Amino acid sequence: MIWLDITDPKYVLFFRGLIPMLETLDLVLVTTRANQGYSECQRLLEMFGIKAYKIGGYGGGTKLGKYQARLQRENGFLNLFETLGAIPRLFISGASVEGMQCAFGLGIPIINFADTPIAGHTFSLDRITILSRLTLPLSSLVFYPFVVPKICYTSMGVDEKNCIPYHFIDVALWLKDLKPSQDFRAKYAMNLSLPTILFREEEYKAHYVKEKLPVIYESITLLSQNLDANLVIMPRYGSEELKEQFGTLQNVYILEDKLEPSEFYPYIDLLIGGGGTMNLESCYLGIPTISTRSLFLFHDIFLLENKLMDHAQSAQEVLELAKQKLRHFDPNQPRNLSFQSHLFEQEPAGFEKIYRTIEDFLSSR
Repeated sequence: MIWLDITDPKYVLFFRGLIPMLETLDLVLVTTRANQGYSECQRLLEMFGIKAYKIGGYGGGTKLGKYQARLQRENGFLNLFETLGAIPRLFISGASVEGMQCAFGLGIPIINFADTPIAGHTFSLDRITILSRLTLPLSSLVFYPFVVPKICYTSMGVDEKNCIPYHFIDVALWLKDLKPSQDFRAKYAMNLSLPTILFREEEYKAHYVKEKLPVIYESITLLSQNLDANLVIMPRYGSEELKEQFGTLQNVYILEDKLEPSEFYPYIDLLIGGGGTMNLESCYLGIPTISTRSLFLFHDIFLLENKLMDHAQSAQEVLELAKQKLRHFDPNQPRNLSFQSHLFEQEPAGFEKIYRTIEDFLSSR
């Protein structure tokens, strides 16, 4: 049995293509987490028809809450294995501290997909994230994208031969064949003659984010007052607080449903993002993108250096950049995505090489 613990939405999209390949090697057990205000991952798994056992929830923004949630999940894993009557022979994950520590304690080899080892964009031991410190030293193999330096992994005790780069950026895996589907603007009765701006909050409860910056929230208010546009907010943790703050503003829409990328990316004209994955997705698709992140990671520098993204530090700066990006908007012109494959894919994005490495690893044990 091969065990995957998928704990955030990005890794649902990432592992979706690997799971059928792993099923040729052994039975695949998928676990996830969900609770009130943090169900996006579970909803995505359900959307794609991936059966997963819900074990525990998200611990929130405090250290105490995170640690309590990890302990509860580890105990939940043990109960699940007892119920199933089997211990997995391989563990795979992208960001699960509790999964990796449980696997290590049970002597299960660990394959770690790690793309954010450093809370910054230059290597320094003091910038290694808490998650990395708690997981990388336990890993049997580490796969990582080419934009991150290998020293970020070897510095945590992983043998160089077990640190394996893949030569594409993750988002290309699930976006390379993107084609427009149902237009989400019609579902929310938006004015199709106006440009559409999508806002995505920063993952401010994440271990590597030190503070919740107000820039993106101030920008929503400022743009509502100064731009004639559809302003769409895609919540990160829940919608209630956002409804209270922005629900009465003109032309502001707060998404309640989980949408597939094909339902919204082909129909937006600008993304303003505080996070990482959706900024990468938008840039890969050639959509104008403004970042309001509180820190730069290696991926952010890649986007900035290749002039795929702008960064704003104030709401006024967001407004000026938004006006500039939308100055040629014409509702009568069809939207055409411009895939940046030449930058994101040093080799075609796919799991073939990764799968063969995992297959060889299993057969050698």
